[in-house]
Amino acid sequence: MTTETASTQPAFSTDPGAGPSTARALARTAAMEWTKLASLRTTWWCLGLGAAAMVAFALIMGLSMADRFAEDPVAAGEFSYAQLSSQGVYYLVQFAVLTLSALAATNEYGTRAITGTLLTVPRRGMVLAARTAVTAGFAFATGAGATVLGMAVLWSVVGSYAPLDVGFAAPTVLGAGLCMALFAVLFTGLGTALRGTASTIGAGFLLLIGVPLVLQLSGLQALNDAAAYLPGTAGIEFYAFDDAGFYTAPHGGPVNVVTVLGWAVAAQLVGYTELSVRDA
Repeated sequence: MTTETASTQPAFSTDPGAGPSTARALARTAAMEWTKLASLRTTWWCLGLGAAAMVAFALIMGLSMADRFAEDPVAAGEFSYAQLSSQGVYYLVQFAVLTLSALAATNEYGTRAITGTLLTVPRRGMVLAARTAVTAGFAFATGAGATVLGMAVLWSVVGSYAPLDVGFAAPTVLGAGLCMALFAVLFTGLGTALRGTASTIGAGFLLLIGVPLVLQLSGLQALNDAAAYLPGTAGIEFYAFDDAGFYTAPHGGPVNVVTVLGWAVAAQLVGYTELSVRDA
């Protein structure tokens, strides 16, 4: 007597009718990407350094403000937790997210592990989508968590002079988390296209602060306004809610979100194209 054995399908078959559903396959790929990213000590170093940098920034700025308020208590009425914590994200935390995203996108190219990944998951778009989603999750936690941490440190130092309005601070926390997640989408796509950690971090630094700074230093209003359409300046205007404290964009509100989102989508399209047409 013979028994029929069910044919075994690959875990990530390219035939939609043969393997698991797209949703299940994407979930499995995301779990694989999560395991790879979470198992790297560099990932936790990036998150830890981002948090430590924000604590140091908030402590230094808080002590400076406390000294000022002790001499002039009236000045405490103009203090903004959201503004200072947003500056900490702009100057420090976003670069931890940039580094994390660059490593997530390019690490396997340096070790040639990308070949094994693409043999396991032949659908390259799914690999990019899962990797981007996992990195964006880490980035959201980094941005939101660091902002909460910064505000907490500021409150511990200047809270007796300037009370913290949680309802006003919460949008900045969520905005910073969302913006950092979009930056992860942007730089994961860019890193997938460039395939080099150093080149991705270099390009990211220019987009976030290098080029905007040059445009603003030019003294030409048209170039200064053009800086508002780069992801770094658009980002801080978004999560600081047009109160960054050092830069005034010619527009505000949804335009800044759309600007960052546009950069993220464009980078993903470029990254997907490169991943699709080039050999691993």
